[in-house]
Amino acid sequence: MDRVPGPSEHPSSHDATRGASEGGVGGSALVVIDRRTAPLDDVGRRRPAPVHPRPRPPDVSGSASPGGRLHYGVLGGGVLGLAAAYELTKRGHAVTVLEAGDRPGGLAASFEIEPGIWLEKFYHHLFRTDRSIQALIAQLGLADRLHWHRPESSIEIDGAVHRFDSPGALIGLRCLPLVDRLRLGAVLAILKLVRTSRPFDGVTARTWLTRFAGRRAYAAIWEPLLTGKFGARAGDVTMAWLWARVHDRTPELGYVDGGFQTFYRELARQIEERGGEIVTSFRVATVETRGSCLDVVSADGDLRSFDRVLSTLAPHITMAISDAVPGGGTADLPPALSAHCLILALDRPLTGTYWIAITDRSCPFLAVVEHTAMADRAAYGGRHLVYLGNYVPVTDPIIKETPEETLARFAPAIRRLNPDFDPGWVTGLWSFAAPFAQPVIEPGYRRRLPPFWTSNPRLFAASMFQVYPHDRGQNYSVELARRVVDFMESQPASVATG
Repeated sequence: MDRVPGPSEHPSSHDATRGASEGGVGGSALVVIDRRTAPLDDVGRRRPAPVHPRPRPPDVSGSASPGGRLHYGVLGGGVLGLAAAYELTKRGHAVTVLEAGDRPGGLAASFEIEPGIWLEKFYHHLFRTDRSIQALIAQLGLADRLHWHRPESSIEIDGAVHRFDSPGALIGLRCLPLVDRLRLGAVLAILKLVRTSRPFDGVTARTWLTRFAGRRAYAAIWEPLLTGKFGARAGDVTMAWLWARVHDRTPELGYVDGGFQTFYRELARQIEERGGEIVTSFRVATVETRGSCLDVVSADGDLRSFDRVLSTLAPHITMAISDAVPGGGTADLPPALSAHCLILALDRPLTGTYWIAITDRSCPFLAVVEHTAMADRAAYGGRHLVYLGNYVPVTDPIIKETPEETLARFAPAIRRLNPDFDPGWVTGLWSFAAPFAQPVIEPGYRRRLPPFWTSNPRLFAASMFQVYPHDRGQNYSVELARRVVDFMESQPASVATG
């Protein structure tokens, strides 16, 4: 039988991380034996997929709501799981959130760089268009903690760093002929103006951009950026994904005072205030039907029983722990990549620019995010904090490297951005990894979008694989949480209670 990444390795797990303060050694990984025999390839795709009889979703005719109070188990305490739990408690249900890490947050969870000072493991910010999460922040009474910034975003091309965050900056990209700069500006304007991704669903980004932005602009900008993010699958990515990246982004970025941990802590508190329960350090091993209940069993043998369960884990993991398949039929999931970040605490700025996208594919990282070029470094004890971000196959050796080993490999590339860089500037060093963090969305995915229901009528599933054409983001998770709660409430109570 084949090993699949276990629940301790899903994006909200602290055992999937390692930091300098932990001696560079991650926690012991839980091994879960997959009940199927199809192996994972290096981007997380399982082929051939198991085929199950395809049942119909529960008949909801004549029933707008299940009626009665149900006990929901929510697997995963990231923003999707917490937002769904919050919504369920508002509607009068009992909810227990089971989170593998030692605190809620998922991919946006934080760690202490020193006692009382928190930083996200992976870089995060909001856009002005992220209205759903802004509304939730306001509901929680934190609107005055959300502040907006206009940091500088740039792109590295042929060793030079260029501003890349305004029409004027595009005109100044003298590495491209003027006609290509004008075409590039026109393409970005079109992507901003078109209000739906549907015109782009059936075409790859490579095909569309080559035709409309031109071959030179594609070769200089888009191809290396897509390759840096998706590797060998860059040519397969749908243009709808890139439309979403351009259409919804704004130059102003939002960040919560004290970090997003402030938001998650308050969200968890209000869930508990409404009678919900949040259980941390609960690594799910199996989900099994017992009579009219679903039993969720941890790696330590702790058992919790529920009327219904909502899994917000990656569908690959949901399938492995439950044998349930989204939609009840053949699982046709897109491949997925792992996220990896090396975080440096420095005694001086590295570049002074918030975001630099790297097109040099000999560089071992694809983005440099200088967090304290946006957030006030006084909140971090005067440190300058820099993320060096990557998306890699789930089998990439970087996942097992210590932060010191990764820094030694990255140092020559860091010096290309700042020739004066010296490891002696580093006062703190951490690295974190999360599998299944970046789905590779191909043309036609809208038709294959996994539904919320599964082959087990008491088990529902929602994850970043269902936020198409977006691939992740706290805002889209809040929106998805409401949609999946609406769907679960539309199912008759008899489906859950037998």
